[in-house]
Amino acid sequence: MKNIEQILSDAGIELTDEQKTAVNKAIVENYEPVADWQKQVDKVENLTEQLKTTKEPLAKFDGVDADALNQRIKDLEADLAQKDADYQSKIADRDFSDMLKEAISTAKGINAKAITALLDVDALKASKNQKEDIAAALKALSEAEDSKMLFGEPQPEVIGQGDPIGVVRKTGNQDGDAAMRAAMGLPPISEQK
Repeated sequence: MKNIEQILSDAGIELTDEQKTAVNKAIVENYEPVADWQKQVDKVENLTEQLKTTKEPLAKFDGVDADALNQRIKDLEADLAQKDADYQSKIADRDFSDMLKEAISTAKGINAKAITALLDVDALKASKNQKEDIAAALKALSEAEDSKMLFGEPQPEVIGQGDPIGVVRKTGNQDGDAAMRAAMGLPPISEQK
């Protein structure tokens, strides 16, 4: 590409150095190079294409109430936060309940429900040192006169002390039993194995 000085020289116009400087200065101030002009054309074409591709998806939102959507999003986020808080609360309650049952078992509590009823559960839940406070409350209950019977070794469950139906014991006088068996037509006990 020829510059302006070369074009003028080819046309037979000779310029002095001062004129060349003035012409170059005027050209730089008033004219853009073709490359810069092409960049601007490309930019305009790109923006036009972006506008076309953006208008189509935006057309789907015609008639949609943005404020109502924003409010719905806020409501859903609040519901989600509440459910998360409820879930965390349930987990904390379960962990506290497990800790309390374990502490009662460690303190040799006989009836966990009765012991729990005597404790200030809400205060223990709110405590910073739950484990230590539960242990202290259980110790106080185990030492108190009106509740110490709830602690200690559990009574063993008695098994086999009943008199099952049909079992005949050979103790004491059997005359009454023999007469009764005879009246019913049953053989005497001695014949029974």
